[in-house]
This record gives sequence, structure tokens and C-alpha cells, in this order.
Amino acid sequence: MIIKEITIENFRSYYGENTTHFKDGLALFVGDNGDGKTTFFEALEWLFDTSKSNMDSRLISEKRISELSEFETDTLRVSMTFDHDGEKIVEKSFSFSKTFNNDIKTDNFQFKGFSEEGSQRIPEYGGRLLDRCFDTAIRKYCLFKGETELNVFNRPEALKYLIETFSNIRQFDPYVDFTEFAENQSNKVYQNAMKSDKQNSLQEKELRYKIEELRKNLNEKKADLRNNQNNADVYATKLNDIEQSKEASELLKSLNDRLKSLYDKQTKIRFLIKENYTVKLLDEQWILCGFSSIFEEYQKKVSEVSKQKRKLEDEEKKQKGKQEAYQEISTNLANGIIPLSIYIPDENTMKEMIEDEFCKVCGRKAPKDTDAYNFMVNKLDELLKSQQPKEKIEEKPLFPNNFIKGLEQKSISLGIDKDELNNLINRIKETTEFNEARKKDDRKIQEAIDYEEDNKKKILAQNDNLTEEQLLNAYHNISNWWQFKSDAEKKIPLLEKEIKEIEKNLQETQEKYDALAKTSVANTYCKIHTALSKIQKAFENAKEKNTQDFLSLLEEKSNQYLENLNIDSFYGIIRIIKSADGSAQIKLQDSNGTFVSSPNQALKTTMYMSVLFAVSELTTIKRENDYPLIFDAPTSSFTESKESDFFNVISDIKKQCIIFTKSFLIEDKKNKRSVLDNEKIESLNGAIFRIEKKRPFNEKDLSTIQTIITPIK
Repeated sequence: MIIKEITIENFRSYYGENTTHFKDGLALFVGDNGDGKTTFFEALEWLFDTSKSNMDSRLISEKRISELSEFETDTLRVSMTFDHDGEKIVEKSFSFSKTFNNDIKTDNFQFKGFSEEGSQRIPEYGGRLLDRCFDTAIRKYCLFKGETELNVFNRPEALKYLIETFSNIRQFDPYVDFTEFAENQSNKVYQNAMKSDKQNSLQEKELRYKIEELRKNLNEKKADLRNNQNNADVYATKLNDIEQSKEASELLKSLNDRLKSLYDKQTKIRFLIKENYTVKLLDEQWILCGFSSIFEEYQKKVSEVSKQKRKLEDEEKKQKGKQEAYQEISTNLANGIIPLSIYIPDENTMKEMIEDEFCKVCGRKAPKDTDAYNFMVNKLDELLKSQQPKEKIEEKPLFPNNFIKGLEQKSISLGIDKDELNNLINRIKETTEFNEARKKDDRKIQEAIDYEEDNKKKILAQNDNLTEEQLLNAYHNISNWWQFKSDAEKKIPLLEKEIKEIEKNLQETQEKYDALAKTSVANTYCKIHTALSKIQKAFENAKEKNTQDFLSLLEEKSNQYLENLNIDSFYGIIRIIKSADGSAQIKLQDSNGTFVSSPNQALKTTMYMSVLFAVSELTTIKRENDYPLIFDAPTSSFTESKESDFFNVISDIKKQCIIFTKSFLIEDKKNKRSVLDNEKIESLNGAIFRIEKKRPFNEKDLSTIQTIITPIK
């Protein structure tokens, strides 16, 4: 399969129709961050997804949406023309329109396919055509986003798929299945014939039970062996990962200790910062800062008001006193006579005089109803009335509120705190300077935290096979893992020895059992069963050998690419190690057989890509058809010189390889934009395309963004 043409229409930043033509070999798309490289890759992913119809409106070009009038319809489309036993086309699309409330409606999903047969173009469903020419399993080994996806053996089923797809192992499956069935059936017939032999029935029964017991024990031991082999592999991998990250784990622990100290220090410093200035304006009277002259004027005015208040209160008291005195004596002084006190004579004397009708003060008679008599009665009434509780008369004070008193108290308190209020400026200055100093310390600590966090990200990025928690827990687990691995490895040779002894015992018992058949009617069945058993074992051995041959070939091809992709640097030897559970790992060894514990990211990337190229080559050999390799940013960890060497090698490989990268860009300081490094590009073989945003555009408006692709070479 060779891609000849790809058209992207209204897919995100690809506004309108954008068609790119391809040839065999390298096709390099160079663009800066955000220019549309990954969008192109994701458009292909969308096209290659045959599992579902996806009409997500977020896939549509914002620029095209902004131009749509109400109820206007347009199309999102991605199509690919390719050569695979003749020219073929697959095209996925859907329609979109703008409703009356500016919502986007999507419909009319289509997945078309066309095959050319002679002069005719035969239509068929695109998903079916794509799966037939470029099936899902193959696509797993052809499309890769970033460096982290390059290790195809991260998937447990990967090795099984590769072996079944690209080796000859499947051709043995029907024979193995048939011979297993035949061996089981012949064994049953053989045993039934042996059971019918009455002459050796007792001995046959004992041997048959022993054989069944030995086989059961053998199967259990083999299962136990597989489990221990798998455990040994698993814990060896875990320990190997720890060994690779030993330095990183120590660095991370030290770094986290420093971070904790910094965070604790930052918390304490932030606790000391008190910037509640709004509260302090009133509660701590900061608002009065610098108002001393106003205080003095305030105190003078309060003093004047206080004096005036006291003067008015004194005058009111005098006036009231005069009125009361006047009312008391006005009646008695009406004739100019000064009366006796109201208590003279006393109550008993007055009653006695009234009863006797005689005034014992002046010594004259006072008959009843005379003026003298009535005078004495009135005098007694006044005396009795004076002895009664006086009714309180509510008087309205001259100043009913305490406003002036409050002003006086505030004036007094301001007078007492005058020095402290005058010192407010210094206190405010000290507080703000203290807060600013602490904030400066906080910023310095935050810078240190950011620095340490950045280092932490780098450590974790370099150890993407282990999480932070795994790195920190590595040495908590190491003793247990080491013990588990050690226990499993110790059991493996013991189990292998036990299995050999059981197999030997089983063979001897089977020979004794078969010897009984020679003198019975079961002899013919014995010979048939023995022959089928040997045939079945032969096919199993052939299947295993074919698997090992395939892995050896895959290693050989991978190492050829590894050598080509690494110029003038250490690269080691790729080993593909099959685990007991059927999965595999890609490892590097040196020439002495020592595993490379911590290859750098660039070496790991070339190691994984070498395996991918080898898989691709085996695909071509097995299926007599080639498939493209498509990478998005596969060389992020490469140095500039390493990157140049890599692309030079890639460009000479006879294989269609589509790579999206930001390599080969240099900064144009004058125009403040990235431009192509033409000198380096000229040295490459293959097609070069420039991906960039069409200018001008609004950095804050997505609807102004449009990606354009320009052929360079």
C-alpha cells in the first residue's frame, strides 16, 4: 500500500479543500508548534477509524463555521487515494449546517470506497475496503503519535499477533489440533482394548492409574513452572526498572524532601503576611493617619460646644429654681405676711383646735364655719397633703441625647492617644515593609519551588516506564521483589528437575503398559497411538522452532536498522525476549551480553523505531505488499546533530515514511517567526512540505486560524 494523495477539507484548522500528493520514500512535514502537524495526523486517524461514525462538531473548521450563513450547509471530508493491487480511494465525510440560533447541526455521515478495475471504478463501503487493504491490526504498527507510543511490545498481545501474522506458525495449527485430537482418541481406544484383556487386567489397571496420576502431576508441575517463570520475568522486569531508575529514585526522594521544606517555609511566611489593610483602616484607625491638625481643631470645637452646653444647663437650673421658689411662696406672700412653717402647729394640735373650735395660737374662739375655723381646716389639709408621696413630674432634659458627651469622650481619648496616632505613619510603614519583605521571600521560595518542580518533571519524563509513586516506593518494594524473584528462580530448576523425573517415570510406566499390549489384542492400537503421539510432538516442536526462527529474524532485521539509525555513537544489540505468558520485551545488550540498564531516550526511540521498520519489512515479505509508517513528533528527545543523522538515514530507506516534525526550523529574529533551514533540507532525499498558519491571524480568535501546506522539495 502506497499513499498517493490525501485531501483534508474543513477539518479543524484545514479550512476549505487541501490536497497533498505523495510519492514512495520519505515525506517530511515541517511546522512549528500549533501550526497543524498533529491535526493532519489526527485527520488520518479519523479516516482510518472503521469502528464507528464520528460526526463531532468540534472537528469542523472554526473559520468555515464563522462564515456560514443561517441554514447554509457545507462538508467535512478526509479522503485518501492509494495504490494496493491497483488504485483505490477511501473517503469519510459528513455535512454540517448552522441553525437559526447559531448551533451547528451535523448529519449525512458517509464512508465511501472505490476500487479501479480496468477502466471501471467499483464503489463499495469505505470501511470494508480500508480493512481489507490496511487492516486494523496492521495499522497498530504504522501510526505513532509521539515517542511514548513507539514501543509496540507495551501491548501484551503484540508478540502473539506478530508471530501469528508474519511467521508460518499458523500453518501448523490445524496439524497440531488434529494430531492432538487423534492422539487423545487413539489413546482412549488403546486403553479400552487393554481393559478388555482379562489376562492382564489387574496389572493394566494399576499401570493405567499410575499413568493418569503421573500425567496429572506432570500437568500441575508444568503449570507451576510457567507461573514461576512468569513471576521471575515480572519481578526481574520490576527490579530492572528500579535499577534503571535507581539514581532517579534517589534524586526524586531528595528533591521531594527539598520541596516539602520549601512548602513548609512558604506556608509559615504566608501566615506572617497580614494584608488586611481595609480592616486596619477603621479597626486600627489607620484612616486617621496624618490628621493631627484636624484633631486639634476638632478638640477646640468640642470644647466650645461643651462649654455652651454647660452654660445652657446652668441657666435652665436657675430658671427652674426660681419658678419653684416663686410658686411656693407667691401665695403666702400675697399680703406681705411671712407665714409659719407648714408643720407649726403639728397635726395633733391642729386636730385638737378644730375639735375645740378655739385657736390656741392666738387665744381666740373659732366657731365652726367661720373664717378662723376654715383657716385651721385648710392648714391641716395642707399638712396632711405634704406628708403624702409627691407625684414625680417628668421633665424633658435640655439635651436629651448624649451626642455631645460622646464627642467629649472621643476628644479626651484622642488627646490621650495623640502620640500614638501621630506615630501611625511609622507603624503603617513598618507593617507594609514587613509584608513586602515577606512577599519577596515568598517569591524567592516560589522560584525555588518552580525550579525543583521542573527538575521533578524532567526526572519523571526520563523514567516514563515508572510513575512517581513507583519511583518513591521502589526501595520499599525492592526487598520483597528480590525475594519473590529469588524464590521463583530457585523453584524453576527444582520444578524442571521434577518434571524430567516425572516424564522419565511416565515414559517407563508407559513402556511397561505398552509391553502388556504385545501379548494382547491391543498391540495394533498401541502401535497406532505411539505413532500419532510422536507425530503430535513433532508438530509442536516445529511450531516452537518456527516461533524462535521468527524472533531471530525480527532481531536480525531490527539490529540492521538500529546500526543505520545510530551513526558514530553507542547503540548495542536489540534482544526480543519472550516471557512465559507469551508477551515480549525489547531490551538492549552490549557485546558482552550485559543488558543496558538505562538507555537514553534518543537511543530508546531509535531502538523502538528499528523494530517498527523490521516489522514493516517482514510485513512486506509475508504479504507481498508494503505499508507506510506515519509518525507525529517521533524525535523530540534528539539533539540537533542526532536528529540530522536520523533523518538522513530515514530518507535513504526505501519505504514510504510520513513524518510530522518541527525539526529543520530556525528563528528569524527580524520577522519574529520560524523559517526553514534550507541548507539541512537540501541534504535530505524525499519530499518536504512546510506546514504553517496563514497570516495574518488573530492570536485570540480561533476562527482566523487556517493551516496551509506548501511543497518545498
